[in-house]
Amino acid sequence: MWEDESKIKWDQFLAGDNNAYSWIYKAHIQMLFRYGRRFTSDTELIKDCIQDVFTGLYKNRKQLITPRNIKVYLLISIKNSLVNALYREDRYTPYDSEAVPFALGLSVEEQYLDNEQYANQQKKIQEILNILTPRQKEIIYYRYIQELSFDEICTMMDMNYQSAQNLIQRSLKKIREEYGSPEIFLLILTYLAH
Repeated sequence: MWEDESKIKWDQFLAGDNNAYSWIYKAHIQMLFRYGRRFTSDTELIKDCIQDVFTGLYKNRKQLITPRNIKVYLLISIKNSLVNALYREDRYTPYDSEAVPFALGLSVEEQYLDNEQYANQQKKIQEILNILTPRQKEIIYYRYIQELSFDEICTMMDMNYQSAQNLIQRSLKKIREEYGSPEIFLLILTYLAH
């Protein structure tokens, strides 16, 4: 239903409705900012990249079409903008997808909560996440927190279907080998992410 409303607003935006453009921005800004924090803690860079994405959308709206999934389109746009900005700052070398960090840890706000059981769950999740590569963290985030389909994940990560399947399976196998069943980890992770 949310995606349907986004598509309606997107079509209105493409037709020149500035209120629809504002709605798209307001409806997605928090999700995009949280997603940007997965790549860098530089909040100003994240804000700049979000601004660049929406400025680009506005400038190019006459050439745009309505994407199949607006959320995925915006996630890809902000990811590309952030990765390019990080490369420009010489923090990472281009074409090495493993070099770009992807933090799937807990937010600073979550780390300061008093609840002892919650804190223990956070600690265990962080322990488990530390054994995963950035790409493994990224695919787990897309699959279990953003609840994207494998087709959407393939688009996000520029992978073929089989490679995405293999990466998620290797990630879960790594967790299983170190900590036993990954199902409890995924359940807690999903709970904490919402």
